[in-house]
Amino acid sequence: MSSCQHSALCILVVLMCLLCTLCPASSQSVRTGFIRDEVLLPCVYSEQLSEPVTAFWRDKDDKVVLDIINSREDKIDPKFKGRVVSFPDQYKNGNLSILIKGLRADDAGPYDCNIPKVDYQAKMTLKVTEKPAVKLTFKAGDPVSVSPRGAAVTASSNHLLTLLSAPLFALFCSLK
Repeated sequence: MSSCQHSALCILVVLMCLLCTLCPASSQSVRTGFIRDEVLLPCVYSEQLSEPVTAFWRDKDDKVVLDIINSREDKIDPKFKGRVVSFPDQYKNGNLSILIKGLRADDAGPYDCNIPKVDYQAKMTLKVTEKPAVKLTFKAGDPVSVSPRGAAVTASSNHLLTLLSAPLFALFCSLK
C-alpha cells in the first residue's frame, strides 16, 4: 500500500469516526418513535434484582406511566392505559423496560425510570415524529421488491460503528 493510499485511508477512517460521534442517533439518552407506532424505553439495571421488584416510570408531566410494585404492574395514568407494556418475566434480571404503543405527539418529552431498592435511575428523552413518506419510482417492467420494514441504521449500530472505528484506525495507521 502506497503512503498516499495509506494516508487517504486513515483520513477516511477518522472522518467516519467523527460522523458517527456527531450523529444524533448515536445518543443513548434519546429515543425516537413514530406516531401510531411503538417505542421501547429501556430501563436495565446491570445486576439481578431480589424479588419483589419495585420501579416507577414517570413522564414530563410527572404522570404515572407505570408503577411496578411488588413485581406487579400497579398504577398507570389514564393517558397511558392500554398502551404501556412491561416484561414481568424480566424484572428479576434487572430489565424494567417498557413498550409504549400507539405513540402520540404528546408522548414526546423526558421519561424517568426509578428502581429505589438499588438507587438506580434511567433518564431518556422521547422524540415523536410523523413517519417519513416513502416514494417509489420505477420504470414499467422493472422488478420491484418492497420490504415493509426496510433496513435502518439504529442508535446501537451507529454506536457499534463508532466503537469499531477507533481500533480500525489504529490498525490502518500502523500499517506502512
